[in-house]
Amino acid sequence: MPDGSVYLVDTPGAATDGEYVEMQFVLPDDCVPPPPHVHPHQVEEYEVIEGQLDVMVEGQWSTISEGEKASVPIGALHTFRNSSGGEIRVRNWHRPALQFEDFIESICANLEAAGIKGGRDPRVPMIISATMFRYPDSLAPGRRRERIPMRIMAGIGRLLRLPG
Repeated sequence: MPDGSVYLVDTPGAATDGEYVEMQFVLPDDCVPPPPHVHPHQVEEYEVIEGQLDVMVEGQWSTISEGEKASVPIGALHTFRNSSGGEIRVRNWHRPALQFEDFIESICANLEAAGIKGGRDPRVPMIISATMFRYPDSLAPGRRRERIPMRIMAGIGRLLRLPG
C-alpha cells in the first residue's frame, strides 16, 4: 500500500475451499486506517504478532497486544489503527473467505495503476471507495456518515477516470 502497509496472504481462500483467508498485516506507525465498515457475511479476527493494535467494534475501542486476539462478529461496525509509535504485525482471518482476498488485490492494483506513491494522496479515498463498492458481499461502509461521502468519492474517481 502507498502508506507502507503490507498485506500478505498466508493461506488463500482457495486452499481452504473458501472456509477462510488468512493474512498478515504489517502496519507502519502512520498507516491510514480503513474507514469504519461491516462485513455482511464474514467474521473477522485479529491476532497481534508484534506490537499493539487498536480495534474498534461497535464504537468501543480496545487495544490488543502480542499474543492477544480480537474477533468482529458478522455485520458489526469496526475498524483498526496502529497508534503504537512503531511498526506492528497482525495475523488476520476473514471467515468465510468470500472475495476479501480479491478486494485487497484490487485495491493494491488500482492504487499502483494510478501511480499513487503515498497514503495521503487525495486520490486514495476515491480509489478505495470505488473498489469497496465492487465487493458488497465482503465489505461495505458501516454507517450513513461513511456511505454518503464514500459514494461521492467513488463518483469523483469515476469522473477522473481513476481505476477502481
